[in-house]
Amino acid sequence: MMLIGKVVSLVVFVGVGVAVDVRIEDDGLAISLDGVGRVHAEWLRERCTSALSVDQVTLQRLHAPHEYEPPRVLNATIQNELLEVTFADFHASSFKVEELARQAVDDSIKEAPSSFIQFPQALRPELELWTSNLTLPPMMPYAEILEPKTRLRLYALLQSTGVVLARGAPREERVCSGIAAKLSTLRVTEWGENFDVRSVVSNEPNVKRDLAYTPKAIGMHTDNPYRYPTPDFQLLHAIDQCECEVFPCDECTVRNYFVDGFAIAERLATEDPELFDALATVPVRFENNGGDGTSALWHVVPHFELKPQFAAAMAFKHDTPVCRGARCLQAIRFSAKSGGYAPRLPPDELEIFYKAKRRFSELAHDPSMVIELQLRRGDIVIFDNKRLLHARSAILPSDGDRFVQGCYLDRDGIFFHYERARRELNENPLAAPWTSLANAPKPAFDEMGAEYAKIDVARNLASMLEAQVGLYLGQPVDLMEHGLQTASRAFRAGESDDLVVAGLFHDVTEHLVPKGHGEAAAALLAPYVDPATHWLLTHHEVFQGYYYFHHFGADRNTRDALRDSPHWELARRWCHDYDQAAFDPSYPSLPLDFLMTIANRVLSREPYWWNPAHLKRVAITG
Repeated sequence: MMLIGKVVSLVVFVGVGVAVDVRIEDDGLAISLDGVGRVHAEWLRERCTSALSVDQVTLQRLHAPHEYEPPRVLNATIQNELLEVTFADFHASSFKVEELARQAVDDSIKEAPSSFIQFPQALRPELELWTSNLTLPPMMPYAEILEPKTRLRLYALLQSTGVVLARGAPREERVCSGIAAKLSTLRVTEWGENFDVRSVVSNEPNVKRDLAYTPKAIGMHTDNPYRYPTPDFQLLHAIDQCECEVFPCDECTVRNYFVDGFAIAERLATEDPELFDALATVPVRFENNGGDGTSALWHVVPHFELKPQFAAAMAFKHDTPVCRGARCLQAIRFSAKSGGYAPRLPPDELEIFYKAKRRFSELAHDPSMVIELQLRRGDIVIFDNKRLLHARSAILPSDGDRFVQGCYLDRDGIFFHYERARRELNENPLAAPWTSLANAPKPAFDEMGAEYAKIDVARNLASMLEAQVGLYLGQPVDLMEHGLQTASRAFRAGESDDLVVAGLFHDVTEHLVPKGHGEAAAALLAPYVDPATHWLLTHHEVFQGYYYFHHFGADRNTRDALRDSPHWELARRWCHDYDQAAFDPSYPSLPLDFLMTIANRVLSREPYWWNPAHLKRVAITG
């Protein structure tokens, strides 16, 4: 059937009883298809994967656009859920209607489409915007970051949260560039593969200089905004600096600070959209003299760089902002020390711009938005230089000499290695002269009491949790990460110490007694947590069942049998908000040593503090 004309309509059927309307419009320039919308003929043609259009091994296109006439649709029909199109040059193409529908949506709003042409699928973690409630960066041992699952988590966190702290690296030069080259592509500048940030100003001639190469404080900034392209990720390796036995400490004053620039942009978009628009549209000039005055670098770009699809739309419709907030952003560049000089615009326009710039700077230094970090020797902090801003306090003489070596790496390697790793891993003595308590003398019980008092309950529970590293049980994260994540979510939501500790240890025996791990965890924590938390731990498996019992033919509402308890709603909320949600590999969980400070508070309480008459209050053995 030949269909040519201004608007020709044909109703065909996909599957059984599902009508789909296909229309050829504007003399074949476009077609309209239910569920897809109106699309250009060449938009269809460039998605053709027939042997005449693409290499069948690589799926790379065989022809440049000038090698065929501008496509016009001659005929369009649907057969067995396939859109069959014949173009005016008689080239025939077939398209899955479902995939076209996904691509039509993906192209306009998604960062990571759900349908591709040259490969079947790819995923990227969602942004995890944060404020000071992040508290500390996600941490991992340096020795493990190249292990497959840890490496995958590292890549996920760098995309979702934008920062990771690797602890325990060798305190040697060039470790920074060495690990960067293994994680992605090393970005080299004229400063070399590594750059040296020392607190002692060099007196040598012809040495490159920067404000960072002094003991002075440095405000929030992104590195090298004067470069095009701007470095994507930065690594800072603490080779030598003051150190304390317990961190943080007042004896070592120097601190590093980080803030999520995308979270600030999101806040601006909500609080005052006009300020967001100003920072997204006014191009500013960043400058650098090469560090030694022998050359020059500059880059003109707005502080907020929009993703291409939104920047293009704003260029076509400059009077109507098409997107505001973090999801619209490709990058943030902000550095007072590198200028950011505004163009000469009308004063009323510049007044809005400078108000926006000042507000952004205020929020970037607002304690409610910032996390504070005291680096230890051997720490390497890795962060997104086009999203996070970082700062450093002044280095005092009492801090001694400080040597931090830095380097940069490219984003595309993070994307590439994350997707590859994701695909690869997705398969999915007490000696006593007695033989019974009945004949033991009092001194024996005194000795037992003293020995039991030495038991570090917190350390023992932490060891049980650490023993769960690598135990996935078919889940996206291992059991330890699930515990850390549940506790982190509860902590960041402002929950009580008891509920945070419940999150940390609620599944600590799941790999030992799956069907009774709730009761086991409740028993382990019973002397220290309040009765409501104890009840929650005992029954949390039943409440978790709301999300999956029905998959096994059981009643997901089994928890309703416990509604008479005054703690029912607490258990429901805790499981919904924290437990069932804590399986996200890209979530920035707080480190165990931080959460253990909370656990120590709880586990150092007088046992059964909530009932002085408890029958077990003076028990030492059983």
